[in-house]
Amino acid sequence: MALLYFTIIQKSIGFIDCIGKKKYSMTMFRFFLKKNFCDIWDNLFHTIVVNLLNVVVFAVSGFICIMSTYIPGGEVSLNVYSFLAILVSSVLISIFTFAEGDNALKIASFESPKLHNLFKNIFPCIKDGALFGLFITFLICVTFTSIPYYLRLGSLLGVFMTSIVFWIVLITILSLQWFLPIRSIMHNGFFKCLKKCYIIFMDNVFFTIGVGLVNLVNLFVMIFSLGILNGPATMTITTTDALRLRLYKYDWYEVNPNLTKEQRADVPWKELLEKDRRILGPRGWKSFIFPWKD
Repeated sequence: MALLYFTIIQKSIGFIDCIGKKKYSMTMFRFFLKKNFCDIWDNLFHTIVVNLLNVVVFAVSGFICIMSTYIPGGEVSLNVYSFLAILVSSVLISIFTFAEGDNALKIASFESPKLHNLFKNIFPCIKDGALFGLFITFLICVTFTSIPYYLRLGSLLGVFMTSIVFWIVLITILSLQWFLPIRSIMHNGFFKCLKKCYIIFMDNVFFTIGVGLVNLVNLFVMIFSLGILNGPATMTITTTDALRLRLYKYDWYEVNPNLTKEQRADVPWKELLEKDRRILGPRGWKSFIFPWKD
């Protein structure tokens, strides 16, 4: 596992070093932002309903975590109860979020979502949702246990270990953005999805960071709108839109297997996005407020 993380860091540094020497096209990212906004706007009622359901799930999870602190017992018992509460909460949130993955893929593919798909997919998502919740719980425990411990050392070694843990956690968080869309689009199992998360991150560092910033904005909107206008459903659409478009690059690689390294870096996004651009249409700002005038 440690070797994997160090390989990720090495690849990321190498990518950053060479990025300045190559022309990095923003065509795909600009189109992703436009399409993502249109998809969320066109399905606003659906996302609001799902986000409200997510608010209920978050409220139940929060109640479980709060109640775990009132269970009598010593410090060890309290730590065990807190761990179990976080685990149960993470599993509940993960299962419910995963269940919306099919609708997010429909929206990203210019189809209409159906609310009953959310409830229909809850049971099939239990296994992967439970494993993902366990992984998130492990990540939370490692973060809030190791970082304070290393900082308390008050030495150069402590600072070094803190930075290592920080970057591992940050890379993992950025990589995990791709887990649900990988699962929805490719229908892979848990561990294969987890592996592909890191592979996609390593091959698309800046794009992953860009999508992460978009979701950070989504997170702020979620907080200020109390989870109504924005939430897990919106973020799921964002990451699914992003991966669906990004996979066109790999389809192009497959059709052109003999490309050189320089040719592979020059992805013809304008041509690859032509069909989606045509389906989406021009979509001026007036069409969002007065769609009947188009």
